[in-house]
Amino acid sequence: MANIIQPEKLQGRYVNLREVRVEDAEFILSLRTDKNKSRYLNKTCNDLTKQIQYIEHYRTLDNEYYFIIENKEFVPLGTLRISNIKNKDFTAGSWIMIDNATSEESIEGEYLLKRYAFEVLNLEKNYFDVRKGNKRVLNFHKMYGASVINEDDENYYFELTKENFLINSQKFLKMIYQ
Repeated sequence: MANIIQPEKLQGRYVNLREVRVEDAEFILSLRTDKNKSRYLNKTCNDLTKQIQYIEHYRTLDNEYYFIIENKEFVPLGTLRISNIKNKDFTAGSWIMIDNATSEESIEGEYLLKRYAFEVLNLEKNYFDVRKGNKRVLNFHKMYGASVINEDDENYYFELTKENFLINSQKFLKMIYQ
């Protein structure tokens, strides 16, 4: 897996994405166990040892990419993940940011991840879910071309095709670089 990571493709004007390291466990745990931030995420046990073990296990996988979003001073701002890669499909998720991250940093991180998945890994479809109460994120995903394909009591389930991502990339870029 590591030999497919191309750091130059994960660099933006405001942020870079870098692969998660064991040293990031405490930062990740602080985000994922924050009551406000985690209310729309799957629950995470507040156990540093388990988080370290999770990262160590992740590093053995060949169908997942887990990134830290960091600013240009290399300060961690958040996380993103590409997972469940099967054929040309994938899941993007674990998008969570620190409180004082700017919208440009947050959106650019998401843009870099999607661009990496579609253009470098050459994947075709992104499937993901968003909690119904997470209105801001729901609107964001719909704005750049993701379609609701299903729902249950808690979630909307989305599909974003490579074609729709590329068509709507200019929307991303305008939001980031206005």
